[in-house]
Amino acid sequence: MSVTGEEVPADRVVETLEILLRAPPFMRSPKLARFLRFVVEEELAGRGATIKAYTIATQALGRGPDFDPSIDPSVRVEAGRLRRALDEVYAQHAEGLEVRLIVPVGGYRPRFTPLESVSALAEDAPMPEPGTLPPPVPGTRRATVAALTPRGQAAIIALLAAILLVLCIDLGLTLSARMAGSAPTPRELVVRGR
Repeated sequence: MSVTGEEVPADRVVETLEILLRAPPFMRSPKLARFLRFVVEEELAGRGATIKAYTIATQALGRGPDFDPSIDPSVRVEAGRLRRALDEVYAQHAEGLEVRLIVPVGGYRPRFTPLESVSALAEDAPMPEPGTLPPPVPGTRRATVAALTPRGQAAIIALLAAILLVLCIDLGLTLSARMAGSAPTPRELVVRGR
């Protein structure tokens, strides 16, 4: 299946799959490698419509038949990791790759796009002037950098909560000191009010 409407030959997809599986992100994670191999092979075999969280969990990730995707988000989590790993490979290790494999958000069916159309567009583009940024190549996604990891976000939230707690304690102590030192009696309030 191709995003651009061009049909990508299955043998080129298989060659790209084998190169991807030798890339560092997939060498480090056999689970991601099994996930990617499973969805690509199912799509190429014509069974793309059956690629669901349950089939991925039970056939690729080794989960039991009692797996319930509505309760267990592990396939969605692994799919997110797979998308990030693919982005990393195409950003850093794209040499020799002829096809871009994409697993769109919201689904697990892979899509295949020839990469030479993107590289041909880049070769035809004029050279930018020094000091200016080149325009983005159509059909490519810009790499995004996550600002903080979930652990870093939790640390920031804890720090902000601690600061808020200190401010509340300071405000409470200030108010109690003012009220204890010169607290007007109810009679004085009435007299002042007239």
